Amino acid sequence: MDPTGSLQVLTVSELNRQAKRLLESNFTPVWLEGEISNFTHHRSGHMYFALKDERAQVSTVMFAAANSALPFVPANGLKVTTRGKLTLFEPRGQYQVVVENMYPAGRGELWLRLEELKSRLALEGLFEADRKLPLPVFPKIIGLITSPTGAAVQDVLAVLKRRAPQVTVVVRPTLVQGEQARTDIVDALHEFAEYGEADLLIITRGGGSLEDLWPFNEEAVARAVAECNIPTISAVGHETDVTICDLVADMRAPTPSAAAEQASGEREGYLQYLDERRIAVERAVLRRIRSYRQKLETTMQHYAFREPANKIRRQLEYVVRLRARFSQAIQHIVTDRGRQLGSASARLAVLNPHQVLERGYTLVRDQLTGAIISRRSSLEQHQAVALQFTDGRAQAEITRVDGE
Repeated sequence: MDPTGSLQVLTVSELNRQAKRLLESNFTPVWLEGEISNFTHHRSGHMYFALKDERAQVSTVMFAAANSALPFVPANGLKVTTRGKLTLFEPRGQYQVVVENMYPAGRGELWLRLEELKSRLALEGLFEADRKLPLPVFPKIIGLITSPTGAAVQDVLAVLKRRAPQVTVVVRPTLVQGEQARTDIVDALHEFAEYGEADLLIITRGGGSLEDLWPFNEEAVARAVAECNIPTISAVGHETDVTICDLVADMRAPTPSAAAEQASGEREGYLQYLDERRIAVERAVLRRIRSYRQKLETTMQHYAFREPANKIRRQLEYVVRLRARFSQAIQHIVTDRGRQLGSASARLAVLNPHQVLERGYTLVRDQLTGAIISRRSSLEQHQAVALQFTDGRAQAEITRVDGE
C-alpha cells in the first residue's frame, strides 16, 4: 500500500529547484548591509564571503565578471552595502546571495577597534625598528608558540629539520583562536621568558578571518610581545594578513614556513661561516707564533744568555755582600737592644720597693682594706695595721697617734 496516497512526492532536486524559483521571484533585487567575514578571493576571480551583523550572517558570492570593476579591495571587517539576488545553490541546498554591486559602507566594529589600537601603539613607538631585537645568527633553541594540531606547526618543523637539524625546537601548545587564546598566548611568552633557554621565539598560525586572527590583534598580546626579552618572529595568517602581533614582533614573516627559514639560515651559510672562522683563527695563531718567536730571538741575544757564567758569578758576589751586610745589621741591633735592656734593668731596680725595705724601711697597710698608709693623719687609735718587712710581715694595733 502506498503510504503517501494521492500526495505529490518531490525529489530533493525538485524541492531545491522550486525553492530557488520562490526565492528569486520574491527577493530580486535585494539590498544588504553588513560586515565582510571569511573573505576569500579565489584564483578563478570569484569572491566568496559572508555578510554579517551582530545576530546573523548569510553566505554570499560575487563572480569575477561583477567584481573586476570594483573601485576598492574588499577585506574582512569592512562594512559594505551590496545589491544582488537571493538564490539557492541547488546541489547543496545552500541559501546564498549573488552580489552584483558592492559599495563601502564604513568600517566594521572589529576593523575600527583594530585601527584604533594600531594608531595608539604606533604613537607609543611599539612598531619602531630601533626598539626591535636582532635575530640570533645561530640559535640553538627555538621556542614555537602555536596550535599543536594546525598545519603551521608541521610547516615550521619540516623546514627546521631540513635547514637546521642541529636546532632544538621547544613547542608550547597554545590556543590560537577564541576567547581564551589571548591569555594562553601571553602565558606562553611569559613561560619562555622564565625558562630562559630559548634563543628565538616563533609565534604562528594559519590563515583565517579577521575574527579567527583576532587574538593576535589583542593589546595584551601586543604588549607581551613588545616586552619579551627574547627575539620574536611573528607569522600569523596568510601573506596578505597583517596583525598587530606582526607589527610589534622583531621580525614579521608572511608564512609559517618563511618564519622557519628566517630563523634557521642556510646550511651552506653555516659551513661558510665556520670555514671563515677557521681561517681567521689560523691566521691569529700564526701571528701569535711569529710574535713569540721574535721575542725569543731578541731574548737569546741578551748578554745574560751569551755569557751566563759571568752573570751567575756577579749574582753570587751580590748575595755574599748582602749576607755580610745582613749579619752586621743583626749584630748592631742585638748590641743596641742589650744596652737598652741594661739601662731599663737599672731603672727598675731603683724603683723596686724591696730595695727600700732592705735599707730598714717598713711598708704599712690598713689591715682591712690593704691600702698603703703613708701619712700619720690616716691612722686612728686601735686601728689594725699590717707591717711588711724585707723578710716577712707582721700585724700590729695602733695604741697612740702623736701629733707633729
